[in-house]
Amino acid sequence: MEKKHTASIRESLRVSGFVLVVGFLLNLIWENAQAPLYFEYKGFYSHFMICFVAAVVDALVILLLYLLFALFMHNLYWPLHAGVGQYFLLVFIGGVMAVWFERWAFVNRQWSYRQAMPIVPILDIGLLPLLQLMILPLLSIWISTHLALKRQHYKV
Repeated sequence: MEKKHTASIRESLRVSGFVLVVGFLLNLIWENAQAPLYFEYKGFYSHFMICFVAAVVDALVILLLYLLFALFMHNLYWPLHAGVGQYFLLVFIGGVMAVWFERWAFVNRQWSYRQAMPIVPILDIGLLPLLQLMILPLLSIWISTHLALKRQHYKV
């Protein structure tokens, strides 16, 4: 039988804080790395603030996904006990959100790709933004829960 963990408000805030910070840092690196593949890119320093804001939004999306899964699974440390199905669902939802974000951005003329951006054929969106929201939520959440657990010296 799986052991359920009850969490205090303080513990919930700490784990959520880890998810937010780790999600932000990973997305800030990713956003700046892929920025040259957008027409609007004018250079690292002139584009950094745009990447910064995008990373904040990405981190908030990751936090929302983490909290929804934690609520559904009744466990802040759900990634430690999650099966392949839960991880697949997280990756799938991230992919769906990426498709939605990218389509919204094109319709509202928020950004456009340079020719160097690999395009996903049927979806007609950039491969890197799709992979970003499929990989980084999983990575951010996994790293964060392990960091929070290690910091707390909490044994599962």
